[in-house]
Amino acid sequence: MKTQKPFNHLKGIIHGISSDGRITRGEFTEMKLWCQAHKGLCEESPFKEFFAEVKAILDGGKMTSEEIMELKAILKKYETELSVTESTEAKIHFLQGICYGILGDEEINKYEVTVLKKWLEENDSVLGRSPFKEMHALLTNVMEDGKIDIEEEKELKKYFLEVLKM
Repeated sequence: MKTQKPFNHLKGIIHGISSDGRITRGEFTEMKLWCQAHKGLCEESPFKEFFAEVKAILDGGKMTSEEIMELKAILKKYETELSVTESTEAKIHFLQGICYGILGDEEINKYEVTVLKKWLEENDSVLGRSPFKEMHALLTNVMEDGKIDIEEEKELKKYFLEVLKM
């Protein structure tokens, strides 16, 4: 299903950018880039309708927490038609989307790391597999002291970029 990867990427991006409760310009730009990259899928239903609903929110020029909730509702509405969310592949695409979303503002904070770590723990069916296992170990290590220092942030960014290459 050619819509599964972009759908799960967007789902992850929204999860990633909303994890710290604020949407920055860079994160908003990340979502706009997603739209530009997937215009080609918009010829066929149901992606056509899904894309139109997402784009209508993004065309507003900024992103509020209410709009994030609307986007999450749109994702839920189209999920069964556009994705097989329980597959390992879908979870990797979702994880990649989270990484895009977190990296969107070029800084990684403890709220984003906590939300990502929680998501990994809730999806324990894949926790024993790569890259989930390594990601969880890294996040656990980084959050040991309850804060993220500059070196840890560099390490996280480097690993997130590796996950995006998969």
